[in-house]
Amino acid sequence: MKKQRLFLLSGVGLMIIGLLLALPTIMQYRDSKGVPTLTQSPFTPQTAQAAPSATPPQEPTETYVEGKPTRIQIPSLNIDLPVVDGYYNEQSQKWTLSNNKVHYAVATPQANNRAGNTFLYGHNRKEVFKTLAKVQLGAEVLVTTDNGHVFVYTFKGAYETDPTDGSVFKYQGAPMLTIQTCSGVWYENRQLFTFDLKEIR
Repeated sequence: MKKQRLFLLSGVGLMIIGLLLALPTIMQYRDSKGVPTLTQSPFTPQTAQAAPSATPPQEPTETYVEGKPTRIQIPSLNIDLPVVDGYYNEQSQKWTLSNNKVHYAVATPQANNRAGNTFLYGHNRKEVFKTLAKVQLGAEVLVTTDNGHVFVYTFKGAYETDPTDGSVFKYQGAPMLTIQTCSGVWYENRQLFTFDLKEIR
């Protein structure tokens, strides 16, 4: 009888410990459910029917501006972090990762005012993107580049996918920013937060 009681108490104790360990992850997952979600992949440009025109298309008149991201700020979430280069290792099939920095995927376009998807990523840790799940529609993100430009983006929506989804690298539309971090109860998914370019300061 004493042994059965001891086993029962041990089992209940282990369940409580397991729940306490899983609670922060479950809370993070619950918070991410309030983020505006996109119904389809944001990396497939819409094919709009162009109206017939008698005049040939004009070349863009604004000056082309680009730069490699070196700092990211999300004022509404008190995020202010350095950005360093990030690479994908074909052999290990892993990305460069840091516990306290954001990475710029160098395989994607630099921040610019013409086209393409600038891709930043980082851990879902309190030192990096833990609070990203609380971002609100229209929130601003400031990306400072190595040549002194500040690109201002506004939050459009989030898109959850699996780690093998490579569509983020195929986008060729208007300039945008994507920030990726892990999501899911066991961080098994990837949540991509998309932002439209608003202005350059």
